[in-house]
Amino acid sequence: MSDGEADPANSGASSSSFPEKDPRKIARKYQLELCKKAMEENIIVYLGTGCGKTHIAVLLIYELGHLIKRPQENICVFLAPTVALVQQQAKVIEDSTDFKVKICSGNSKRLKSHEYWEKDMKQYEVLVMIPQILVHCLSHCLMKMDSIALLIFDECHNAQVQSNHPYAEIMRVFYKTDAIKRPRIFGMTASPVIGKGASSEGNLAKSINSLESLLDAKVYLVEDKNGLDSFVATATVRIYHYDPVVNGTSSPYIAYYNKLGDLKRECMSELSSKKDDLQSLRNSKKLLNKLHDNMIFCLKNLGFWGALQVSTF
Repeated sequence: MSDGEADPANSGASSSSFPEKDPRKIARKYQLELCKKAMEENIIVYLGTGCGKTHIAVLLIYELGHLIKRPQENICVFLAPTVALVQQQAKVIEDSTDFKVKICSGNSKRLKSHEYWEKDMKQYEVLVMIPQILVHCLSHCLMKMDSIALLIFDECHNAQVQSNHPYAEIMRVFYKTDAIKRPRIFGMTASPVIGKGASSEGNLAKSINSLESLLDAKVYLVEDKNGLDSFVATATVRIYHYDPVVNGTSSPYIAYYNKLGDLKRECMSELSSKKDDLQSLRNSKKLLNKLHDNMIFCLKNLGFWGALQVSTF
């Protein structure tokens, strides 16, 4: 992009004849509020799955667009832990903004070439990659931390102080540049804790403190739970009670057990009366025995209601 193709004063402005893509138009109130907070300081957004964390990241990219829109030399780096997520998030950014987005793959030639990276950093404004690639680039001086204006961590709960995850390495080793040259940090997570027993109250606080310390950011939640609930699908919990089966001696169990036995015998008799070939008859009887055994197993272990649900599949 040449120097005259974009006005850096307009966040996310497009030089094409098409209308400018503005992610604010479809943003929810809490997304705009969290984006505003992210413009003021490094934050970690702690929201459940389906609450629109990625759109908050898109809003932030849009609002800080004057820092990365060409002819500016800085870029936004969006990190995701898997290749599938990299591709997914890159598409969301492309669909929601007018920024030039690049998916950085693990191509060996690209990883070793200063020329490739210099070209990409001049041509693109948002680079989306797995964290291992950024570690490699920073380690081999293919990219400098002070050239990144905005650094986004998807599923940032992986960045724990005692962790060897690439997220942790990026912050521990390469975030030591002058404070004024450090990128804005934005983290996203549906759960700030990882590991067995991490959801206990003590471990939750410890994990959050670890995240905040390593990412140099503060964890934020949505204060208006009512506003959030209107956008999030919640599961309906139904509890069914039935009497326990004690050694297969309860009256309902015996009744249904006998009924299944009667049905099996009726079906066997019906099969025997058909004039099918011998192999076909054997296969049918084998299948019938298997179905009967499965239903008895479900009746014994799940009770009548559970066995009934299984029988409908």
